[in-house]
Amino acid sequence: MPQNITKKSSFIHINSPFDHGNQTLMKRAVIIGGGVSGCAAEALAKKLGYNTSIVCDNDTTVLPEAELIIASPGVPPLVSKLYQQARARTGVDFIGELEFGARHWKKPILAITGTNGKTTTTGLVTHLLQQCNINAESAGNIGRPLCDLVLNSSADVAVVEVSNFQLELAPEFAPDCAVLLNLASDHVDRYANGFAEYCEVKRKIFNRVPPEMQISGISLPELSPRRAAICNGELFIDGKPILHQDETNLPGAPNAENLIAAVELILRFDEQIIFDDLPRFTAAVKSFKRAAHRIENVGAAHGITFINDSKGTNPAAVIAALDAISTPVVILLGGLAKGMDFSVLRSRKENIRHAVYYGQDREEIKAVLGDCFPGTDTGMDFTAAFNAAVAAAVPGDTVLLSPGCASMDMFTNYKARGNKFKELVTAFKGGEGR
Repeated sequence: MPQNITKKSSFIHINSPFDHGNQTLMKRAVIIGGGVSGCAAEALAKKLGYNTSIVCDNDTTVLPEAELIIASPGVPPLVSKLYQQARARTGVDFIGELEFGARHWKKPILAITGTNGKTTTTGLVTHLLQQCNINAESAGNIGRPLCDLVLNSSADVAVVEVSNFQLELAPEFAPDCAVLLNLASDHVDRYANGFAEYCEVKRKIFNRVPPEMQISGISLPELSPRRAAICNGELFIDGKPILHQDETNLPGAPNAENLIAAVELILRFDEQIIFDDLPRFTAAVKSFKRAAHRIENVGAAHGITFINDSKGTNPAAVIAALDAISTPVVILLGGLAKGMDFSVLRSRKENIRHAVYYGQDREEIKAVLGDCFPGTDTGMDFTAAFNAAVAAAVPGDTVLLSPGCASMDMFTNYKARGNKFKELVTAFKGGEGR
């Protein structure tokens, strides 16, 4: 185990007496938002001795008095009355769930943010560390709140996927090293100053990271010299060839960016993890498999290939999916557009045979792209959207679910949307034909 797997902090340890200075016991903590992150924050606050409560905007518009207010990342700052009340309070510690968890996590944190590729890079870094006998676990936006890791994990390293939502209220978040993968139009409806403010929030990941531990993705200017590169498909570290990208389950330019970022994070954290047993490290890279719902091939039927890219929730992610497919595409687009710029998809009009528009903001998307390729509007019916895509496809085509939008107009999350797509593919493959 690397010698640097220790971390000092000025914050109280979970097993320490709850006496943070001369403060009194049983302070009040209010959590805004009762989802997975909010419940994890409440559990940690209770363990630390707080008197806790969870409030939601549909429950009340009056925020209770409290010394600590924690917001779940999904609470919209421009819409939530509770969030606005918390922001207006003086003398109150108003933070997010990520910040709260980080204050009580005593071990190293490797942090990943960016518009696209966060989940793949987080999973890849965790996998590489684990395969090299480092007790690492993923947390954050990948699905497991950092507060839950504090309560229920014996991991030595936290690999944390960080969203812009989480960075908004993380003033003291100080990962040991961090990467900003890329920046593209996303979540601009959340910010009064649009895309510029979104980028500003993303860059907050570096506020408390030493300069030499700040890593930028290959589409961004270097923040510190990169030691890893991919040239003609070959991964190099310090100029030495390591493996070819074709030997991995990470094809295409976006995954080259993810792989380089993962290697850079581990090099900055402890390069001996790689160099002590390079064959083991290269084998770990080769054995990594991406999570579901990101350019996931879910089979073929009647000469048509089906790809589930439900995690493609912004136009840049859609472009990445289109660039990974060599056949003509029938694409399903729609959901919550979040004020994003879909005109960038016009540059890929030669890749798309037909578009099927569905969901709440389908007309907004169609208004931008409708003159580029044929399209079908299927309203708020996802099954109808799938059927329309199948009807428009011919043998040799790919039906691609890459919505470019959030899913919450029709689904609980992108996973539910992707699973519905896969369910429909399975039924089509098992049916009596077209």
